[in-house]
Parts: sequence; structure tokens; C-alpha cells
Amino acid sequence: MNLAWIFSGGLAAALVSLGVLYWRSHLAAQDTQSALQHDLETLKQTSQQIQRDLEKQLQETSETLQTRQREKANLEDQVEALKQQCLRLRSSLEQQTTQVQQDTQVAAFQQVQMLLTQYPSVRRMVEGKPDLPARNLVAMFTPLDNLVQFWGCQAIGTPWELAAYDPQLHQADSSDLQPGEPIYIRFVGYRQGDRILIPAKVSRTLPAGATA
Repeated sequence: MNLAWIFSGGLAAALVSLGVLYWRSHLAAQDTQSALQHDLETLKQTSQQIQRDLEKQLQETSETLQTRQREKANLEDQVEALKQQCLRLRSSLEQQTTQVQQDTQVAAFQQVQMLLTQYPSVRRMVEGKPDLPARNLVAMFTPLDNLVQFWGCQAIGTPWELAAYDPQLHQADSSDLQPGEPIYIRFVGYRQGDRILIPAKVSRTLPAGATA
């Protein structure tokens, strides 16, 4: 054997070894690439599944929130409706209470209206004639004045007062009296606000012995 043959044989073996090494590296690289691609595909699928799950949860959360908002709106509407109903009931109760109070006052007034209408004229007559025995009785009727004030009633005119005839406020003793005509208050009337409880009784002349 000469050196050239030995050298060429060693070179060939080295080349074969290098080829085998390269092939193994190439196969390993392919395996690694395949594994990476597999992992990448798995990661991609996992990511897509996570995204779908998140979108599903977001949709469910959004639907739940919308449902809660509708329920809240319904509850607010119900609360507002109850408030309005309470206000209506309170207003109705106040009106009924006021009406009952007024009706009670009117009923009580009707029981004593004759006394209330005649008493001021009697008092005026007694005050004009100090020698009358009834003078001492006038003070006993002071509670009547207090009762009228308590009811919120106002007298229409004063006894023997000269006034202008008003058909809305006065009850004439003659059918030919004209609005605005001078008249005298014979017996006072009473009103409660705009409501006339009893009109004042009026005449063109004063009763005998009376002075304006």
C-alpha cells in the first residue's frame, strides 16, 4: 500500500461519515420542524378554542347584563308606578277628609243656622237698648262666634247694614229687588270660602224701631 491509496481511502470514509452526519442532522431538523409545526398547530387550535370560549362567555355576560338592565328598568317602572299610586291615594284621602270635614260642618251648621243668623240681630237690638233684660244674656253667646271662626266661616254683612243688593249673597223679601239696589241686612248670612252656606236676608227697609 502506498500513501496515496491510504489517504484516498480515509478521505472517502470521512466523506461517508460526513454524509451520514449530514443526513442525520437533516432528519433531526425535519423532525424538529415537524414537531414545531405540530406544536404550533396545537397552540393555534388551543388559541382559537380559548377565543371561542371567551366570545361565548362575553355573549352570555352581555345577555345577562341586558336581562338585568331590563329587570332593573321594570323594577324602576314599578316603583314609580307605586309612588304615583301612593300620591293619588294620598291626594284622594286628603280630598275625602276635607270633604267629610266640610260636610260635617255643613250638617252641624244646618242644625244651628237659625240661631246663628238671628243671634247677631238680637245682639244688635240689645246693644242699642241697654235697658232690655236680655242684655246680660249676650255674653253667653260668645262661643257661637268662636264656633263660626273655628269652622272657617265668614258672616255675610252685619245686622242693619246698608249694602248693595247681590242675588248671589242676599235673599230678598221682595221679588222686584234689582242688583245693586240699596238694601238693609235684616239677618246675616254665612259663607265658607266661595261656598254660600246661607244667604243674608235683606229688605229695602229696617225693622220697626231699628236704626242703621
